[in-house]
Amino acid sequence: MEITKESTVAEVVSKNLGSDHVFSKYKIDFCCGGGMSLEAACKESGVTFEILKEEIETINSKISGTLNTTDVEFPALIDQAKDTYHIYISDTLFEILPFAAKVAQVHGLENKEVIEINELTKGIDEVITQMLKNSILSLYPIINEIVGLSEKSEEISIELLQDFQKAISRNEIAQSLIGESFKEISKLSSNYTTPENACNSYQFLYKTLKELQHQTHNYMHFEKNVLIPKALKIIE
Repeated sequence: MEITKESTVAEVVSKNLGSDHVFSKYKIDFCCGGGMSLEAACKESGVTFEILKEEIETINSKISGTLNTTDVEFPALIDQAKDTYHIYISDTLFEILPFAAKVAQVHGLENKEVIEINELTKGIDEVITQMLKNSILSLYPIINEIVGLSEKSEEISIELLQDFQKAISRNEIAQSLIGESFKEISKLSSNYTTPENACNSYQFLYKTLKELQHQTHNYMHFEKNVLIPKALKIIE
């Protein structure tokens, strides 16, 4: 959608991925205050419309775009993955957990599935946090070390290769758990379909969970089918 001064905050949030992060940055209420125009919201928050629009379009493009891995070498490829996925996934989980808890508390009696969705979301947060930590502290440094040794034509030790396989296995286990949890959330929410009378928080939760599932899937695909195979070719 074209973002104009007359666009409401709610409209922009619903059609521009990641815009909620920008609104949160400038303390613009996109839930209860979603009916406010961007012009009014900018005046209230003290940010110019031009800056707000640029940041929304930038993050939306970054999240929506496909990660370009053509002719990208290590460690730039790893940096690109961290900048594209890690920050978004971590920030989104941090932001969405209170909404999951709020929706479960307010709507749990009428819609019991949101209670389970809240628990599944907390579980996903724990597993993803460990997966990203494993990538940052173990998998990526090992890949960079393998690349460095290869470039210097030095021998890659059996111990390093074993550590590499252990790091891969840890993330594979995490990815399986994450995938199953998202499948269950999708099933419980009827593919992220909110009730007709759903409040803004309810709608935001489902919209963001759906996008989080998509971006987490993209990240896991990148790591499993692009990054690791590229590193394994060096060893062969």
